[in-house]
Amino acid sequence: MAAITPAFPMTWGRRVVLAFGVPVCLLLVAYTGFDLVANFGEGKYAVSYTLPAGAKSLTLSDASGQVTIKQAAVSQATLTGTARYSLIRSTVTEHTSGGRTTIGNHCPLTLVGDCELDATVSVPVGMPVSASTGGGNASVTGATGPVTLSSGGGDLSADHVSGLLSLNTSGGNIQATAITAPTLTASSGGGDITADGVSSGTFTANTSGGNIQATVSSARVTAGSGGGDIQIVFTSVPLNVHVYTSGGNITVVLPANAVKYDVSASTAGGGVSDRLHLDTSSKNVITATSGGGHITLCQSNSGHC
Repeated sequence: MAAITPAFPMTWGRRVVLAFGVPVCLLLVAYTGFDLVANFGEGKYAVSYTLPAGAKSLTLSDASGQVTIKQAAVSQATLTGTARYSLIRSTVTEHTSGGRTTIGNHCPLTLVGDCELDATVSVPVGMPVSASTGGGNASVTGATGPVTLSSGGGDLSADHVSGLLSLNTSGGNIQATAITAPTLTASSGGGDITADGVSSGTFTANTSGGNIQATVSSARVTAGSGGGDIQIVFTSVPLNVHVYTSGGNITVVLPANAVKYDVSASTAGGGVSDRLHLDTSSKNVITATSGGGHITLCQSNSGHC
């Protein structure tokens, strides 16, 4: 009797695929099942903490949740909120050294499930604060001390802040309102940046692809986008303005007065409309560059050209 040939003979190549493919499939199945169990095993607990009397600054690290910072009439900073975890309870840690206090949330399981610390922080007048979150939103209100907010992708907002201010998100939007900080730096990996009523001495805004829209009275402004539109309205005369975008439109509106500007404007594909009083020897410098959009420069008190 003739031997029957298998429909799918076990060639060397198929043996290699089975040798590597089967373990990978089993790992994926195990991971999916463990992730499902972790989601069903989520827990949470309330967190309340008062910083030591000698604490001079606060750093909130790896919160991964929502963070709210506000200045209050208190002598010691406080943190209240909710910690979330999966299967194994997380640990909120605190370390103080040299007047610097760091608070973090540690989860034994980080690859699956939930690990977040939603926190509201109240700080005394002038206390420096730094907060980072893996992807949640963060906001600060009324702070007079230096503030640094960063997020892995959430939105950031700041309102009535007079201390040095730095806002950095990997992909979310940024909103800044009534900022009198000496320096305001806003950076996004792709979101929009909106600033209203900024009177910082130096204002820097950068986004990889979003739009920038600002009303400012800053002396020095740098705004750049990887491709979005930029509109800057000045309520006072600036000294140095540098605006650039890879492909969007640029609009710069300056106060309607007799001030003259040293202007350099160029675009690779759009047009340039320059309605400013010009003087190449002026100390007031405007530089605008676009990879393909239109550039509009004007002096007007209406807020638009």
